[in-house]
Amino acid sequence: MSTVAHQPHPNSAAGIWLDFKQNRRNYLMAVAACWGGMLFGWDTGLIGGILPRASFKRSFGLDKNPDAYADLSGWIVSVLQAGCFFGAMTSAFVSDRFGRKKALFVAAFFFHLGSLLQTIPTLNGQSKASSLNQLYVGRAIGGFGVGLVSVVVPQYVSESSPKHVRGRLTGMYQLAIVFGIAFSFWVNYGLLNQFGESPDKPAQWQIAFALQMIPGILLVVFMLFQDESPRWLVEHGQNEQAKHVLARLRSLPDSHPVVVDELNGIVEDFIKKPKLSLWEQAKECTTSKKMFYRCSLPFILMAFQQWTGVNSMNYYSPVIFQELGMQGAKATLLGTGIYGIVKIVMTVVVLALGIEQYGRKSTLIWGGLGQSLCMFFIGAYRKIHTDSTVIPTSYVAIVAIYLYVTLYSFGWSVAPWPAMSESVPNRVRSLTMSIGLMSNWLFNFTISKLTPILLKEITYGTYLLFACTTLLGVIWAFFFLPETSGYAIEEIHMLFEGNLVKQSLKDNRYLFHRVDRQKFMDQEQAIRHDEISTSSDGEKAIDARNERV
Repeated sequence: MSTVAHQPHPNSAAGIWLDFKQNRRNYLMAVAACWGGMLFGWDTGLIGGILPRASFKRSFGLDKNPDAYADLSGWIVSVLQAGCFFGAMTSAFVSDRFGRKKALFVAAFFFHLGSLLQTIPTLNGQSKASSLNQLYVGRAIGGFGVGLVSVVVPQYVSESSPKHVRGRLTGMYQLAIVFGIAFSFWVNYGLLNQFGESPDKPAQWQIAFALQMIPGILLVVFMLFQDESPRWLVEHGQNEQAKHVLARLRSLPDSHPVVVDELNGIVEDFIKKPKLSLWEQAKECTTSKKMFYRCSLPFILMAFQQWTGVNSMNYYSPVIFQELGMQGAKATLLGTGIYGIVKIVMTVVVLALGIEQYGRKSTLIWGGLGQSLCMFFIGAYRKIHTDSTVIPTSYVAIVAIYLYVTLYSFGWSVAPWPAMSESVPNRVRSLTMSIGLMSNWLFNFTISKLTPILLKEITYGTYLLFACTTLLGVIWAFFFLPETSGYAIEEIHMLFEGNLVKQSLKDNRYLFHRVDRQKFMDQEQAIRHDEISTSSDGEKAIDARNERV
């Protein structure tokens, strides 16, 4: 008892450090896979700083026709997202058929091929029109790899993680994305300082495209030393290998009761419902209204994440900062680079001190409310102040942009990834995650096409629109999203078997109180006992868990 008494609380800084040491192999597994998130962020954030450069316009014949440039620049951004959409669409087949680990290698192959085609389109002496077509093809192929990565990485990490740090490990994917975005901003800023705005320096954008291959290379190298997802192994009848993987990740012997117990829970879940084809998964998702809703959560979470307007900021932040009073290419890129650093710092803080301690639901609600207020303020500012001259309120508006991304990092940045990957049943995770990320890329595409039009036509209304859609997401999370932290993946079905609204409202207690992870860990066996003895609607086990917490 004395040893336990001196253990630091898991929510303290010492407890987090101890947790990191005890789960170091789980963290290394997440780091290895999350290089895929970095290539995702780098590829999507890079283009916003390349498109305005005079050297890029000259290389593709876009420097003498502003209307053609405006149209083509929109398509250069969007064709990547189209590739991502189809990459996400095929992820269910690829990851189910070949495994999560091999699917990441397939994604890396397409990403590197696309990056290479984007780097060398003007080196073959072909016409500017042909070079532009090659750029489009490279963007689409690279996007296919990014779309595949965007589904498989959170799926792989979630399936491999222990429940008490699953949210933090899966949320590291978002940290990797914002790292990639920030790096791309600073690469663009450094290349602008190096080459200036000379139209005769194509190396400026070629180097930028070439450097984005770095995280893809690191993804391949790191994943060579990682194992397949234990749940994929069980689904394919490789139980002994799954036990070995779990033991290695948990730093325990194969015969340890913790390993055996976790494996038995996974095996039991798959025995109830054996491996399903994609068509059978689709039918399984519609067996009841509750199952359909549960399987729709990845789609809903990704849709609301996009409609917070964050990717409008990622793609068009130089334009937005210029609207708010920052003048000159270097100033706007610097503002964008600082924006990226703020995202990194806040994402680290949320992963360390928020996502496990406060849960998924409360971070979505409080973060979303703050985002809405910032967008309402910026919209009001743009309504009152219609030109780009600098007034004292302009500085407040720029601060509001940074505060917006701080609150986004707290809310709709990290939490959707663990929430969606852990909420769906094991047997249909491949399909539902694929659909969820398809919605991400579909709305990403839609918003990237709409944003420049909205900024031009309704100006301040753009910010008010995103404020309202974010507020809608907050209302949905308040009434229709249970708290999923603290459960094994195989236990989460209990949350959806009773009255969903009642359970969601009950879990709003965590809006004002931290989730006590120590109680979850100490009472794991009691929770399992409750589940065994519960009635068919699952509410008794939930009530018992809530009473303990």
